[in-house]
Amino acid sequence: MKALAFSFMKLVVADLAAAERFYGDVFGLVVSHRHSSDEHEYGQEESMLSIPGQHGGVPLILTRYFRRRPPAAGAAWTGFTVPDLDATVAAIEAAGGTIEVPIHTSSSHPVRAVVASDPDGHMIEVIQMLTAT
Repeated sequence: MKALAFSFMKLVVADLAAAERFYGDVFGLVVSHRHSSDEHEYGQEESMLSIPGQHGGVPLILTRYFRRRPPAAGAAWTGFTVPDLDATVAAIEAAGGTIEVPIHTSSSHPVRAVVASDPDGHMIEVIQMLTAT
């Protein structure tokens, strides 16, 4: 059997409100839904974030466990494509993130890229597509 679709990315964070602010301030994501469940060992509160007006995109779900620690930062990376990488780097730093790998041009793909981390240390790869000249 094969999957019908890749449906979401879930990132476990320590401070849900701070993570919502970071991803909203830097990438313009907005909370479209909140959910909380305490019915099992993995009881959690969640915020589903998406890009306003984008239909059919994969949402980022930020999750905070009630009784468990979040996994180590760096266990998963999120990725974003932006129109202005320099402005995004400035926004990441202003919102409390850290640049882990400075802006660089890929030798195998037509992109400029940076690797950053959010205030919890979760890795984020951000790319800007290069146009052919």
